[in-house]
Amino acid sequence: MAGAFILGSARCGSTLVSDLIRLHPELLSLSEVFSTAGARAFPPGQLSARRFWRGLAEPTRIGALAGNPLRAPREFLYGCQERNRHDPFRCPPLLQVALPHLTDAPDDLFDQLAAEVAAFPRQSVADHYRQLFGAMAMARNRRLWVERSGGSLVATRTLARLFPEARLVLLTRSGPETVLSMSDYPATRLAARMWQRMLGLGIDLLDPDSHYGRGRIWRVLQALSVAMPVTPMLDKPADPLLLARFWSAMVIRGAHALAALPHARWHHLSYEALVAAPEAELAALALYLDVSAPAGWLREAGARPEHRPSRADRLAPAERARLIAACAPGEAALAALIRR
Repeated sequence: MAGAFILGSARCGSTLVSDLIRLHPELLSLSEVFSTAGARAFPPGQLSARRFWRGLAEPTRIGALAGNPLRAPREFLYGCQERNRHDPFRCPPLLQVALPHLTDAPDDLFDQLAAEVAAFPRQSVADHYRQLFGAMAMARNRRLWVERSGGSLVATRTLARLFPEARLVLLTRSGPETVLSMSDYPATRLAARMWQRMLGLGIDLLDPDSHYGRGRIWRVLQALSVAMPVTPMLDKPADPLLLARFWSAMVIRGAHALAALPHARWHHLSYEALVAAPEAELAALALYLDVSAPAGWLREAGARPEHRPSRADRLAPAERARLIAACAPGEAALAALIRR
């Protein structure tokens, strides 16, 4: 079964796009499968079914601290339903976001998937995901699955290589607006601070080939995370200029990876264009994904995007100028990519 990925920087409107895709009768919208798997998202080599499922089923300290209903109530829905079997503050990664967005009985679906995955053969992580996502889509009579994880732009090269048949959707949003949204979100504050700290040790969280979730070192560092002051990095306000540098670095790497691919491999979706002309942008997205664009879906989904006042415009002129300058390298990389 075919699949697609929404590639974004986080806080770029990707949750909205997932919600709109979820309304489509032919599409299965999967949210944050890779991001919640964290350091275990893309292990190399051939994996047993048990090891693959462990990455989706075993909580981690960083994952539990960053992803829970207290720190991110809109995305992390597990715990909103009654009679949940797991502690929402330390539940399996797949239950944090993905499954509660698909059903009101996420525990039952989790158990069903655990039984199905147990029968998977030893295979690459990409083939495990293909088999899992395909089975989930078929069970819901969907033609195509679409996975969206915050910050997936950094994994562009990985996803393009692991899933050469997949469609890639580049979702962009104004750098300053994205960065100001990042400043409100604990997980992006943590990611930017970890990136800065790791660079001082010669380790790049955003390396195109050994980024977080792909390189072997991340599983080692995750095991050592008990010594890291994670909570302050999540909760304390972050310097917007650090977040802007982090955003630019991520965008540059993603743009370079997409530039190396045939243009037919990817589709550009602008958050600003989606808000301005939602039905036209959704129709173009459906065409790229090779699914229909029913009038009812266009009306229902097209009514969801909302115009919001610019946060960057409310900054003091000098502060706004510094933020724009820090985002400029990423903006330039995107502009060059889209002009191709």
